[in-house]
Amino acid sequence: MNRAYPMSPHQRPLSPAAANLLELGKLGAIVGVCGAGAHNLRRLQREEIEPAAALTDTLRVGVASGLATATATLVASAFRPSPLLSLVATLATGTAVMYALTQEPTATGDDHAQ
Repeated sequence: MNRAYPMSPHQRPLSPAAANLLELGKLGAIVGVCGAGAHNLRRLQREEIEPAAALTDTLRVGVASGLATATATLVASAFRPSPLLSLVATLATGTAVMYALTQEPTATGDDHAQ
């Protein structure tokens, strides 16, 4: 048995691209949690939100931010030869994913009501 091998023999290491995507997703989640946490802390101080709701919202935005970062990175990689197109793809994808994942339900529970 080789004890120098850092993982079980049944695990496969991630490819460099997948590992990079995972790291960027974690970074996006950290940034999202920090931003949402600061926002919700102000809401707590103004007594606009309950502590449990603030925590739930902070975690929800953090997860959405991590997914948006990873997705935007993946899409932008298709436009690597063009820095401008890569930037536009990153912004458009990140915005679309955050928009989709952070929708607030309406009072009737129908998210598509006008």
